[in-house]
Parts: sequence; C-alpha cells; structure tokens
Amino acid sequence: MRVARIAIVGMGPRGLTVLERLVANHRTQKFGPVHIDIFDPNPPGTGCHDPDQAGHLLVNTVSGQITQFSDSTVLNAGPVLKGPSFHEWLTAEDARNGTGEHSNPDGYYSRAAFGRYLHWCYHYLVALAPANCKITCFRDEVLSMDRVDESWVLRTAKGSVWADFVVLTTGHTKAAARRAPPTSVGTLVIDDPYPIREQIACVSPGMTVGIEGLGLTTMDVIAELTVGRGGRFHVDASGRRHYTASGREPHLVAYSRSGLPLTARARNQKGVSTQYRARFLKLDVVRAMRAQRKLDFANDILPLLWADMQYAYYEAYARLKRDTLLSVLLLNQLVATDSSAQRDEMVRQYIPPEDRFDWATLYDPIPAQALRSGPAFDAWLRQHIEGDLAEATKGNVDSPVKAACDVVRDLRDNLRAAIDFGGLTEQSHRWLMAEFVPFMNRIAVGPPASRMAELLALVDAGIAEIGFGPAAHCVKSTQGRWKIVSAHWPERRKPVDVHVKARVSMHSPADDASPLLRGLLSDGFARLFANGEFHPGGIEVDRNFNVVSGAGAPIANLWALGIPTEGPKFYTFVVPRTGVNSTALVDAGRVVLDLLGHIGRRQTHAPVERDDAPVPTTEYASAFASMYATL
Repeated sequence: MRVARIAIVGMGPRGLTVLERLVANHRTQKFGPVHIDIFDPNPPGTGCHDPDQAGHLLVNTVSGQITQFSDSTVLNAGPVLKGPSFHEWLTAEDARNGTGEHSNPDGYYSRAAFGRYLHWCYHYLVALAPANCKITCFRDEVLSMDRVDESWVLRTAKGSVWADFVVLTTGHTKAAARRAPPTSVGTLVIDDPYPIREQIACVSPGMTVGIEGLGLTTMDVIAELTVGRGGRFHVDASGRRHYTASGREPHLVAYSRSGLPLTARARNQKGVSTQYRARFLKLDVVRAMRAQRKLDFANDILPLLWADMQYAYYEAYARLKRDTLLSVLLLNQLVATDSSAQRDEMVRQYIPPEDRFDWATLYDPIPAQALRSGPAFDAWLRQHIEGDLAEATKGNVDSPVKAACDVVRDLRDNLRAAIDFGGLTEQSHRWLMAEFVPFMNRIAVGPPASRMAELLALVDAGIAEIGFGPAAHCVKSTQGRWKIVSAHWPERRKPVDVHVKARVSMHSPADDASPLLRGLLSDGFARLFANGEFHPGGIEVDRNFNVVSGAGAPIANLWALGIPTEGPKFYTFVVPRTGVNSTALVDAGRVVLDLLGHIGRRQTHAPVERDDAPVPTTEYASAFASMYATL
C-alpha cells in the first residue's frame, strides 16, 4: 500500500496541535501507513519559545491554563489523547528532578520552561505514534514549495522532500527589514527586539533607550535591560517593591499612543477552565446576525459585550457588598431587559454613582486635570497603576473591574464568531483593528501584576520614565539623536541613543523575511486575505483552513493555521487552554479530519493492511520524552 506523506511546516505550539491530532487519530483508527515530515530550524515543538532564553522572560498565562493536548471538551476534533498540561508537566519535572519545588497552577513561569515543555510534548507524541505512523524531523527552513501533479515538493537549503499533503504552521516570522543601520552621531533603531538577548546586546550602560510601546514586549525589553543586567527586585515588609541597580542598566524611556501601560492580570480565581458564561453575546445570537449580513462591530457586537461586562461587574459588586437582594433584583432584571438604555436605568436605580461601571472611564481613564502638567500626570499615573494593582490582588472573580475585563478574554470565541472569515464590514474591520484591539489588549491581555509593580519600582529608582502622556511620539532626525517628545508638555523631551520598537511584528505575508510565503504568493498558490479593500493580515483560507489560491480556489491538500491566517482568523496567537473547547485544538482537529478523509478516499479500493501491533502507552511515552527531550 502506498504511504501517504504529510508535511508540517513549522513545529511550534500550533504545529504541535496538528501532530497531536494526527497521532491521536492514528492510535485509535485504522488508516494506512503515513509518513509525517516536520520542518523547523528550531528544536521541534518550541517555536519562538527558546528553552535556552533567560528565565526572567515570562509566559503571560498561568501554567494551569496551558496545554497541548485535547480533552473531553474539545468538540468535533477526533479522539482525546491524554497528556499533561504545562502545570502538570512542571509538577512531574519537579518530582523527577528531586528539586522539592512545587509549581503553582496560578503562577507565571518562564518562557524557557514553556519551551522545554513544548519540546517534551513533541518527543511524547513521537513516542506515542503507532508503528504505521513514521515521523521525521528536519531541522531546516522550507524555502519554497512547488506543485507537481497533485503533490508538493518542499525545498530547503539541503535538498527537496515531496509530500501529498502540507500544513503551514509557521508561527511568528520576521519582517524583511529588521534594523536600521546606525550612524556615528545618530540613534540606533531596533525594529524587532526578538530574540531579545541578541537584539539588544548592543545597549551599553548609561545609554538612554527609547521604547515605543507600553505593552508585553516592552515588559520583556525592560526585564532584559534590568534583571538581565544583574539588577534585583525585593519586597519590603509593607509589600512594596524596590529595585537595586547593578550599574549596568541604561536609562529607559517608554511611551505609547495612549500614554497608558496595559493593566495587570488579576489573581486567578477561576481555576483551570472556569469561564464567564455569556448572557448577551451568545454564540447563537452572533451566528443568527451573521446569517443575515455583515456586522458592524461597534453597533452589533460591542453593546452585547458591554452588557456582559456590566453583568460580571455587578455580580462581583453584589457579592462584595454581600447583598443577596441586590444580586437577585438587579442581575435578573439586567438579563431580562432588551436595551442598553433600560439596563442603564436599572443601574441608576440600584447603584450609587461612585460605584457604577463606566464605559467612558474604562476606555479613556485619563481625566482632564491629569493633563494640566507633567507632574500632575505622573501623580495620576502612579495612582492609576497602584489602583489597578489593588484590583488585581482581589482577583478575577472578586474584583468587579477585573471580573468585567476578564469577560473579554473569556468570550473571545464569541468575538471570533463575529469577526472570522470577513464577518465584519470593511469599515468596521478597520475600526476593530485600530481602536478595539488596542483597548482589548490594555484591559484584558496585560502582564502579571508583578511586572507592573516592578515598573513602578524602576520609576522610583530613576531607571525608567513612563510619564510622557497620550500621543507621545518620536521625533526622528538624520543628523543627530532621535527624541521622545510629549504632545502635552513641550519641556518633556528626551534624546535617545537607541530606539526599540517594542511590538511583535504583525506584518503582511508579502513582507515576510522568509521566501516561503512570498513565493507561495508570487507563484499563485496563495493570496493575501482582504475584507473589501482592507488587508488586516494573513493569507486567505476557507473555513476548512484550505489555502485559497491566487485564482480564488481552495487548494484541497494545502492548509494553514495560526499566525499565517491572522486576518481571516482573529487572535490566533494564543496557546491552547485546558478544558474550554480550545479553538487551537478544534481548528487543528478540523484540518486533520479533512486530511485523513482525503487519505481514506484514496484507500477506498485498497484495503488497509491489518496491523495488530500494540500502540505505545502514555507511561512509555512520558519516560521516552523525559529522556530524549533533555539530550
């Protein structure tokens, strides 16, 4: 019987979901022999999570909520394959190594440890594969792909491999231009700070470093240039953080369009898989609207999302006040109302003004008096961050504000149902990317609270400045140093020796540094996704994730998942979560079931040879992975 050859291009977290689904299906169903070829220059499984990177760079999700394996909640994706979550793996590793440490399911761990987990998962899956499922890993980048008859030829710098089926899971890639050339009197510009250790090694003590952005990438840059340079944080008896400098730090100047850092992640009180249940932004409501027309996010979706955020806020508020009557009366009436005006009237009836949840303040929290002077803004910003940290300490269930903001994260699949595959009008899609996504990131996708406490400590120590206010910008010069300039207070300007664009590149595939995606586009095997005249990113795929050719036809044996599809899909760069019907695993299951269906149809007239060999056990695979993942 002819062996079916499958290529997975990119073996980071998203590639692992495809491999996991392939192995799970082959263990429980009788398919003919397959040969899976994997291509990735990095250690397989790790993607951008280098196991050797510094330990002060953290994963932004608690360990108990991260997994690479399916469970009973994952629907229509094939059989369940038992495997450990990140937290369970950390616990097993602690026991195996005899460290005496105990991992916390609600703790944030290093990306290096996460990389080791992913590498372990790869070896675990290899060990679980049955005898008729051969896996080969090429530590090479695929440079180009060509179609020969109905098959593909994948070319690397070392040679060529052919495949019947190809799945693109290339993950985070680099834009073609990465760093502007330095001048003897000017500012060194770092367009992409990753990998951080190498990219900002040029920064010397005493330099002034401008950082564009106040998000997660900025937290990484700051950690590398402080703790990574030998500085240390400590907590005093009152719980306040302080920073002891090593003397090797530069001076840091961070700014952003909003003038605000992301808000801190709240203490997790939801365990592994508890999520807020939608009362307004329900999947069936969204799907019914989409069946009729393209949606306007601000008018169709945002009011429903806000209603759910209100519900979560007042549910936590009533619990905080220990007011059962308020909980019954207000919450039941909120759900029963048909309009936002009626809900607002009920809130005015039951809740005093100072305790109400206010959209305007959440969206734009900076009061006018804070912009009167630089010192006034500094004082307000510190109060704002400290207040946010106090709410984060209460938790994502007990803090009304944090419970409301966590709704955005919990209902992300409901948002995807509205946005994915061109669900919005072109104008609305533009507004979503320009306005809503930055707002969503600020309130729901922030760093661990410890990072924000550390930022304040760095300000106190004179290492960092963050008080440049909204609309701060960089004035560029071809002659001298660039300057970070406040739009509100002209006296606040700071020349910088280095300017870091602290944003993960979400460039178009047409601008990718790798020739693979550019080649697929130029050869007509793919085309850029567009919603009308708007290109939000990514290549076009259909709902089965088949890549759409330049001519507009889905290619039956070519699929793409994850970052290459960030455009037709929304928010693809999250890792699978345990116990919540994870989108990443559902999507991978759809691809694999489609792929295996093609293999099954090829074998219709060729009976599958009986294979009674026992499949490897999970105990064997775990021992195998623990041994080989460390070599």
